[in-house]
Amino acid sequence: MAGHVDIHAHTAYLGLAHWDSATSDVTELWKDGAARIQGLAEAAPWGHDSAGTAFQAAYTKDGGPERMIHDGDKIMKDVDTLGVKVRAAVNRTRGTDKEQAQAIESI
Repeated sequence: MAGHVDIHAHTAYLGLAHWDSATSDVTELWKDGAARIQGLAEAAPWGHDSAGTAFQAAYTKDGGPERMIHDGDKIMKDVDTLGVKVRAAVNRTRGTDKEQAQAIESI
């Protein structure tokens, strides 16, 4: 049927559970990695000679690691929010299906 949407609840919720688990794992990896990068950058291991100064200028160009961490945090928030939005869409669709089934049964 054209325009028909059928969401198998068990499959959808199982997929969302996997999404939540994967998101949690990736979020932890991101936080750990970002903290490590930030700590290493704050240590400024490149020195203060001309080569170190040139490296620091290139490394921090266009926001450097701070910008990468900021952008990465935004991406991780978007990934987490996507799961919430999909869960809400599945629940709304399933709710609409239930309402329509009840309306048809009453005819």
